[in-house]
Amino acid sequence: MSDDKFFNENTLTTVQALWDNLSYPKSEDHAPELLKEEEEILEFYKGWARCLNQEFNNDSESGKPFYEIDQVVTFDLFGFTGRGDFKEHFEKTFPYFSNATVDFKDLELFATSKTSGYSTMVQRLRGKSKDGKAFQMIYRVTGLLSKKNGRWQWVHEHVSFPVNMATKEADFTSSIDPKAAFHF
Repeated sequence: MSDDKFFNENTLTTVQALWDNLSYPKSEDHAPELLKEEEEILEFYKGWARCLNQEFNNDSESGKPFYEIDQVVTFDLFGFTGRGDFKEHFEKTFPYFSNATVDFKDLELFATSKTSGYSTMVQRLRGKSKDGKAFQMIYRVTGLLSKKNGRWQWVHEHVSFPVNMATKEADFTSSIDPKAAFHF
């Protein structure tokens, strides 16, 4: 995947700009009356990128407020984390990737009401792990968000890599052709 369509906290600008930079047509499901909420969700993602790219290496706790810790359910790269277990999962896994840079491609944000929304994207995470190993992963993310007390937070995340069904190997670059990868 080329770098030209990945965006970070400095290059994410408006919801309209996100739509203009999609590699596929914009969804017809955007409600014009919820554009303000979609812009709020965009600010949430800018904040998340800023946190990971600028604050997280010094303070991994700075990432917790982006999640409704007691309510979030995740299907991430490491498996399933059920409601009530995310705090422990966060504290064990997130600091391992604290020296990383994150950016987004094909980020599309949807407000489904004034207090709920979701996002779809390709996310790239690269850097050095806590034990000094270089890494780069490009994966798909769907996030569900809830707004309470004026604050957007994730209540669910689904993170995945495409899999070549013949080799049963994950594609850590997310560049596999889905039409060629589904055969056993």
